[in-house]
Amino acid sequence: MHTSIGISQGTPENINMNVVPALKWFHNWVGFVISISMLIVLTTGVYLGGMDMLKRMDDKGQQYVPLTIEQKAKATEYIFENYPKMGSVRFPTEHTPYLEAATRGESIAFDNDFNEIHHHKVSEIPLWTTMFWLHRNFLLGDFGKYLNAWASMLGGLVTLVGIYLWWRVRKSFRLKHSIPTDTRSSSLVKSHIQLGLFISVPLFLLCITGFLITYKGLWTGALKHTPVAEIQYPVSQKSDWQSQLQTAQDMWPESLLVAISKPRQRKPEPGAEKPKGPQELNYSIRFDTHSDVWLRQADSITMNYEQGKIQSALLHSDRSFAGKVATFVRPLHDALNMPFKYVAFITAIAFIGTAILLFSAVTFYRRIFKKKRK
Repeated sequence: MHTSIGISQGTPENINMNVVPALKWFHNWVGFVISISMLIVLTTGVYLGGMDMLKRMDDKGQQYVPLTIEQKAKATEYIFENYPKMGSVRFPTEHTPYLEAATRGESIAFDNDFNEIHHHKVSEIPLWTTMFWLHRNFLLGDFGKYLNAWASMLGGLVTLVGIYLWWRVRKSFRLKHSIPTDTRSSSLVKSHIQLGLFISVPLFLLCITGFLITYKGLWTGALKHTPVAEIQYPVSQKSDWQSQLQTAQDMWPESLLVAISKPRQRKPEPGAEKPKGPQELNYSIRFDTHSDVWLRQADSITMNYEQGKIQSALLHSDRSFAGKVATFVRPLHDALNMPFKYVAFITAIAFIGTAILLFSAVTFYRRIFKKKRK
């Protein structure tokens, strides 16, 4: 005996008819609400990407000449002693054929004889600084940072919904509709749909990685790597750059040693006791192992400079799947340690995304607000 409880089972067709209008409402209205924030993020992204490309194309008048381990050791010692504020030393590569010292917001390029050939400070470029903070937090501090993060998350959801809505009308796809032929709403809508399809996946990744950069706690744990067993690493001479760099290079002889970074100075938590004694000098020695892999400087050896002991050695290929994904969160968003062609790609995505948002804003305004006036 079955007891009726008064709930009718809807057919898949009825459920689908109810869901689709809701998704269209979400795509249109939520997309319209976040359009201003997304326009700011995308237009500033075009500027920042363009400036990054210009910087990468500038070889500072240098030709690539590979350095020996001895030369790299001398360069490291010279830069860290004479430029103590610099946090890393980057050796010449085919992509950047000059020696470089860098810290947050500042970099100095040298020739192979340690002569300064270029000094770059972002604080001296007011437009770049303004564009960066507009992109990061709308010039609103922490409130703007979190507002931006959630707008990015919503932007990613709007993009996913757009893919589904396109799938329902995919038979009407025409490549010629990608570029609007006039300013009529029908032409702009067709262009919005077609261009949106082309950039949907990379735009979704840019949105989600933007959210994750703000909420680092969701993924940085995956970057930590604990060896399965205690490993006996070779020991180098104490406080000797050449000995330590040679030891690191001998571990991975086929890899290219490309950079050395100082340990980050940890800021004590509010109310916590200050650590006793100086922080250990555990330098990160970074390598490029495979020239065809997008992410550069992905393999690293951590060396205690004062003791000459290797603390850890980790190839990107040895990370867990979650760790490999986590290492790409920031590079996928801002092209850090990624090839030039990827910078050009995401800059083009931001440019097309700006155009799509403008098209949708115009058509949505016409359909909603002009109808109400009539």
